[in-house]
Formats: sequence, C-alpha cells, structure tokens
Amino acid sequence: MDEQNGLESSQINQLLTLFRGVLNSRGLIILSKDGNVEFITQQAEQLLVSFFPTTISQANLLPHHLTKWFQFQISQPLESDDSCIYQTLKIEQGKQVLKIHLIPIPKSMGDNYYLLLEKKEKTMFSVPDLELLGLTHCEAKILFWVSRDKTNIEITKLAGISEGTVRKHLEHIYKKLGVHSRVGAVIIALEKLGILVE
Repeated sequence: MDEQNGLESSQINQLLTLFRGVLNSRGLIILSKDGNVEFITQQAEQLLVSFFPTTISQANLLPHHLTKWFQFQISQPLESDDSCIYQTLKIEQGKQVLKIHLIPIPKSMGDNYYLLLEKKEKTMFSVPDLELLGLTHCEAKILFWVSRDKTNIEITKLAGISEGTVRKHLEHIYKKLGVHSRVGAVIIALEKLGILVE
C-alpha cells in the first residue's frame, strides 16, 4: 500500500513538474475582473517587458495600454459565452508580432480572465520580395494586393489600372508560379520565399 502511494505521489510530482514547464513556456496571465494580475508565467513577464519596456510599473498591474484594451473589451456587452467575441490585440515590434487573446473564465470558476500571449515572427512579404520570384514589378504589386485579400476591383483602384489589366497580370502570375488560383499563387510565393514551410 505504501509502495503504491509512493508511486502515485511520484507520478503526481512528475505531472506537476511537466505542468509547470508547459505553463512557463506559454505566455499566460490570469486577471481579476478589475484588471489586477493574479498569476503570470515567466514567459508572459518576458513578453510584457519585451513589448512594453517603458510602461511596466508594478508587478500586479498590466502595462497601461494593455489595461485600457482589457477594460474596453470587458465593457462590451456579451451576446454569447463564446470567447471569440473578444478582439485579439496585435502589437508589432520589428519583425515580431505579439498576439494577446482574452478568454473569460466560466463564472462557476470565478470572475477572472485569461490573457494568452503568443509571439510570432512576421510572415509577410513585400513587392521587392515577389520580384525575386521572376515577377515583373506590376505583377509583384498585383500579387502583393492579392495577398492582402483585395478583390480585382479594389486592385484597379489601388494600382490605377483597368480590371482587364489586373486579370491579364494574374494570368501571367499563375503561369510563372505554375498555379491556377489566387490562393495557389500566394501559397507558392510564401513557399518559394521560405516563409511557409511544406
């Protein structure tokens, strides 16, 4: 019996160690409904210091801009219990983007909120990058706007050309990249530029 309890205790300790490791590798903050920090992982602290270096004042408070965003989000009327209703905050810094997701904790577990912090590298490309793929400057501009989810009509206004010219450039892009669609062209461009790994 004691041997079994010792084994269970050892397994629990291993699970706790694993859980702590996972928790510290993620940017997680637990906030009270008034925005005070009740728990923060080391990763979240590092991300806050990195993206808000001059605004951290006290250990139990968020940076000012993040507090304002949080207060605005929770002040919005909730139409459902779906956590997707909150807008993700995106902060760009150099070649990195910090995404902050606000997730309410069910009322049965308290009046708290989770902030999940996720750092990503920017994965977009520029017109000169697209020219490296053998596209003309005009074709590269068209594909750049396509990657920004612009319609042919929107591209005509942005580029100052006719819709027929946009279609013709797209045909050339498809042929050069060996694809048959707008999505295919963007995916191949991302792959060839090393941004999207197969």
